[in-house]
Amino acid sequence: MDKCFKAILSVCILAVVTTAGCVHQSPGTGTCTGTVEVGFYSRTRCQTDTAYPGEVAGLLVCVFDAEGILAGYRNVGTADIDGDYTQSFELDEGLYTVTAWSGLDDSVFDISKLETGTTAKTDLLLRIRRDDHTAADTEGLVVLHGEGGAFHIDPDSEQPARASVNMLEVTNRLSVSVSGLPSGPDRYSVTIEAGNGSMNIDGSVAADETLVFKPWYTTGDPGRVVSDFTLLKLETGHPYQIVITDTSDGTELYRDSLLGTLILKNPEVDLMCDHDFVIEFTAEDQCACGTYVIARIWVNDWLVHSYSTDF
Repeated sequence: MDKCFKAILSVCILAVVTTAGCVHQSPGTGTCTGTVEVGFYSRTRCQTDTAYPGEVAGLLVCVFDAEGILAGYRNVGTADIDGDYTQSFELDEGLYTVTAWSGLDDSVFDISKLETGTTAKTDLLLRIRRDDHTAADTEGLVVLHGEGGAFHIDPDSEQPARASVNMLEVTNRLSVSVSGLPSGPDRYSVTIEAGNGSMNIDGSVAADETLVFKPWYTTGDPGRVVSDFTLLKLETGHPYQIVITDTSDGTELYRDSLLGTLILKNPEVDLMCDHDFVIEFTAEDQCACGTYVIARIWVNDWLVHSYSTDF
């Protein structure tokens, strides 16, 4: 009897020692866990005040361990993000980071399948749908991405860990106008060729083919064409070409770098803060013979180029 009592007592003592200080346990596993509360905000380096994204669609929140491997994720769907909005995760003890996305429209993107314990933060997340190298319609697309600082899960703590994710826009809107033409959108077209159609989970642009982006809206009159585009993240090191074509014979009136030659020639532009660009081309007949060339280019009311048309 004494031996039985001592055996039971030993087991009880062992159980107490094993779970001492462990505030939370994963049900049915005996593993000590802790909780993180993830909040969200929005503030670029050009802003002094913190803002909040408000209502977003397609919210995806991913937690990665110290090795950058997916430890947990949640497809939230539509969310109204203010200062009180949070998502919570129960995690094993350790060091983690959190990444979040919104605006992941599966009618525009092929979205990678996520696998806990396998998917890495540097893996591909999204790829714009395409047909014969032409990108899907991106009208109205607004995509945000953010990453919070590292946090530690301590199962002995009675208070949850906290992480804050700075959600910043990675989509860009361009309105391109060409004036001074002998005709309008029935003859002249504007397209953008870009190599930024895919992005990794960590927010970096992934390797991809160069896609042709057609405008999601075009208007104009007999002497002017206006075309609107939405592109993903703009950053140097990837190909971006803007092309103005006379569709009557396929002649290119203009082809050059969207970033190096145009947008970044405006010293007031910061790609981390600015996501709306108005690019205005003025064409002139170089010899009064029906041969049109670009004479001036403005980006957000800044004259970036003025070409001589005297030949």
